[in-house]
Amino acid sequence: MPDSINVLESSNNPLDGRFISVGSGAELQMQPSDQSARFSLRVAKSNLNEASEAFGLDIPSKIGKMVSEDQKMAICLGPDEWLLMAPLSEHDAIEARFAILNAKTLHSLVDVGHRTVGIEITGPAAAVTLNTGCPLNLENLPIGGCARTVLDKAEIILIRLDSQRYLLEVIRSFADYVWMVLTAAGRELLPPTTAINKGSLPFQEP
Repeated sequence: MPDSINVLESSNNPLDGRFISVGSGAELQMQPSDQSARFSLRVAKSNLNEASEAFGLDIPSKIGKMVSEDQKMAICLGPDEWLLMAPLSEHDAIEARFAILNAKTLHSLVDVGHRTVGIEITGPAAAVTLNTGCPLNLENLPIGGCARTVLDKAEIILIRLDSQRYLLEVIRSFADYVWMVLTAAGRELLPPTTAINKGSLPFQEP
């Protein structure tokens, strides 16, 4: 049998509907990322080409490197560990291709879509806001770079998508906490007259 666990992603995203914009020039914007199929892949580097073919994207071999194309993303977290992300519509097809791969290539593919959610942080103040709780020097994190780190008390995966845009992946149970930490940081760093809103949701003090 394929070494695979099939758990469909829950639609109960604790951050659904939230949006924050701080500053008259939108110096900081924050919103939940689109729902995605998420997989944890463990495979030997010698079999990475076969895994890339099954996923439909070249999977990077260097730790701390991210590759993205056609709404797919592959993130190298360790010597034999990757986080794979793709549109929900491709979930079953990806699992089916890796099931076929299992017959000739030893690997582990685990659906972790139920476990984590993503937050997009953008704007000129994105890095300094993240650095209020994250110890990484984000100036040294290249575009396309990623790291497993912490934000305050929560373990996160942080990906730099471009110069002023980051994707933060966090365990679902910590999502609201991380959102409030970043919201509080944004209010502290930017002028007090700037506006923060969550769309139709009432703002709650962290």
